[in-house]
Amino acid sequence: MIEQANREETAYILSNAALSANEGLQGTGVLTQEKAEHMLTAIVEKGAYHLVYKDRDKVGGWIMIGHNTDYFTEKEIGFIYDVYVLQDYRGRGLSKKLVEAGISELKEKGYEEVRLNVFDANFAKGIYEKMCFEPLQTIMVYK
Repeated sequence: MIEQANREETAYILSNAALSANEGLQGTGVLTQEKAEHMLTAIVEKGAYHLVYKDRDKVGGWIMIGHNTDYFTEKEIGFIYDVYVLQDYRGRGLSKKLVEAGISELKEKGYEEVRLNVFDANFAKGIYEKMCFEPLQTIMVYK
């Protein structure tokens, strides 16, 4: 079952913020729990929220959705900030189900476009591509 996270579930998600963030970073950096929590809390304060997958009242994964503004067009867009499935729940297609639920909710709110950021080396990039997400821009690094 996927539904909006309640207060206790949101607190649980925040307590796992570094776990989720550092897996998504794919070795490009390491966030402390404090920094990861601060980042997510700031996004929640701007209106984002979590949908959770629950199995017998236990959280197995989540997606954080909200809105953002395209700074070039000033268009309001739906945005997926975080997707995470706990280790014990992987291999069941939950990431896809969470993303589908997030897209559906954002579309219901009137957003014509839904975006997300993903590091190039993140295995989730393949999941998003199979779901018809398309590259929009590339950030390049010179060291």
